Parts: sequence; C-alpha cells; structure tokens
Amino acid sequence: MFDPTGRVLLLKRHNGPWVFPKGHIDPGEQPLDTAVREVAEEAGVQATVSDPFEFQTRYTRDDGVKRLISWYIMETAQTEFVQSEDVFPEGEFVEPEEALERLSFPEDRELLQQVLDHRLGRS
Repeated sequence: MFDPTGRVLLLKRHNGPWVFPKGHIDPGEQPLDTAVREVAEEAGVQATVSDPFEFQTRYTRDDGVKRLISWYIMETAQTEFVQSEDVFPEGEFVEPEEALERLSFPEDRELLQQVLDHRLGRS
C-alpha cells in the first residue's frame, strides 16, 4: 500500500508487531477484492490495486499451520491511517527504507524489497 508520495502503510498489532494489512478470502470473493476490502477494514484506507502482479509469502504459524499469503501492490490518495479495528491501534505511512527496518517479520521485509524492486523494473 503506497500513498501518493510513495510511503508504505504499516499497521501495529495490539501485541506489538508491525505488519501489512491482510486477511481471509470470504466465500465467493476474488483475491484482489479481498485485498482491497481488508485494507479498508483494518486501516480505514480506500485503495485500488495498481498492479495485478501477485506476490506470495509463506510462513508457519506458532500452532504449526502453514500459510500461503497472496499480496498485491495498492495505492491510495489517503495519507493517514484511520483506526478501524482494535487489533490495530496504530498505523502510519512511512518511507520504504523505514518500513524495511520497522517490519517485524523477515518475510514481510523480503516482500517489501521484492515489491520495491518490481516497481523499479528490477524483477
């Protein structure tokens, strides 16, 4: 999620980690629609998918469940996070370099670097 100046949206979960918005696909919903809906629900941000290229990350939850997450590049005219869920009491748009440092999980940092490279035509 990028704002008009190229800053990246990060959310801070109530238990501390800085992450990207994400969620589950509702029955009958397409992944791109899910991405837009989840950003609106979790961050109060209206977004559009600016590039339909799909990125993926994989991780194993603490309970052993393996997860595959699909991600898309989105843009918004908004420049401020609007709290809309208690699970994310904080959020903000930050410069990509700061986002790479602030993100709590290595797979999120790797994802952001892939997205930045893709936007620069290096992927």
